[in-house]
Amino acid sequence: MAPIPNRLLTALTTVVVLTGTALLGASTASAATADCKAFQSEARHLVRPTDAASLLTRSATEARSAMDVYGFTDDRGVIGRVATQSGVGLVPVWRLFRGGDFVWALDGADADRFAASGYARQRVDFYAGTTAQSCLTAVYRLTRGGVHRVATRAQTLGLSADGWVGDGSKFYIAPGPAPAAAPLPPAPGTDTTFSIALIPDTQNETSSSASTRFANRVSWLVANKAGLDLRYAIQIGDLSSWGHVAPAQFQKASTEIRPLEAVVPWSVAAGNHDTAAVCAGGSACPGANTSVTVRDVSTFNRYFPPSRFPALGGTYEAGHSENSWSTFSAGGRKWLVLTLELWARPAVVTWAQGVVASHPDHNVIVNTHAYLNSDGTISTSNGGYGSTSPRFLYDNLVRRYPNVVMVASGHVGQAAVRTDTGDAGNRVVSFLQAFHSTTNPVRLVEINTAAGTVTSRVYAPEVNTSYPAYTTSTAGMRFR
Repeated sequence: MAPIPNRLLTALTTVVVLTGTALLGASTASAATADCKAFQSEARHLVRPTDAASLLTRSATEARSAMDVYGFTDDRGVIGRVATQSGVGLVPVWRLFRGGDFVWALDGADADRFAASGYARQRVDFYAGTTAQSCLTAVYRLTRGGVHRVATRAQTLGLSADGWVGDGSKFYIAPGPAPAAAPLPPAPGTDTTFSIALIPDTQNETSSSASTRFANRVSWLVANKAGLDLRYAIQIGDLSSWGHVAPAQFQKASTEIRPLEAVVPWSVAAGNHDTAAVCAGGSACPGANTSVTVRDVSTFNRYFPPSRFPALGGTYEAGHSENSWSTFSAGGRKWLVLTLELWARPAVVTWAQGVVASHPDHNVIVNTHAYLNSDGTISTSNGGYGSTSPRFLYDNLVRRYPNVVMVASGHVGQAAVRTDTGDAGNRVVSFLQAFHSTTNPVRLVEINTAAGTVTSRVYAPEVNTSYPAYTTSTAGMRFR
């Protein structure tokens, strides 16, 4: 593996790769107590599956390059926080590279030793402590087969069993992501209760030109907007059945959603039936490489381009809505709806991490077509032609950020709900609603930011029927 070009490195936030090393050459000042407030820069841990070498980075852009180009596709999340400036109790750490292996060594004899063995110095990347403190945690360097790996104390046990050998040294960083400031309480008199609508797979509604189910649901939501205190609507994908080859299906959805989009902000995910992977009849296109055609959403974006969504704040790719984010305010809080492609590419997940991390004061709702199985478990499948699984999305995004509060999906089954606890102790409620129904159900989610509750019910306006079996209630939510 060639080193990441210097021209790219200088344009990006510094890559931070942590390695425990012998403290040879470290100044005596480094043994002093470090200022815990100096450790502010989060370092994300990436691993290259081919040889299990480590990389940690503070830059979402460089993480994307490392994953797409250099094979560091296993994203382990934030390992901790490092210092970016010198100070009392801190020692410089050099980044060096040789023949596919990055290594980070302490200034002095340790870095000199690697340089003498053929590693090229690239720069001082960060500063670390060298003495144990209550606010810091140890990070170790291990090696196996000529590559280097970083690990916390708990991780070294499993790595040792796999043949990794440590050099007996360590240094110290602050543990975990940077703490978020506690949100201010809503102003007195703020209405802290509102609702959002989760619209399920509508492929059977738009593939029939005679069906009135889609339009009927929209009319009911518009007529009841005030009573529901409806603030946002989410369609979870499979808007069409084979819209890429029958654009009239997208046209029908486009026309019939307009009364709703005139009164509330909304967003739509792209399901597999909304891509070039599905042909007439709803089956996979014969002879096509579906892992490639599932990323062709050109027809979908012709009818639902980013310009159609006034609340949209950004996209992964210009002119594409399938990876985008929007914001709105309700219940005295800020909200961010993050729409992600089906079985998202690792680089898209890395981009999503940057969006969530850069909006710590927003409550994040993730909308992606496939996430829960019909029994409410998180799927571990890529569907046979996706890039990653929903479990990958959970491990690398949903569980890792304390401001993620909800996930919406469809694709399989009827309806389900589950509640998970994120790494920061926050609760995440996930809703499945696919239905593929002969009626027109919609899940109505009510959020009470003061009580910390999320409740939901499913109702089909066309037949004036509620489905009590799908009614849910989740307490203990932490809203920002």
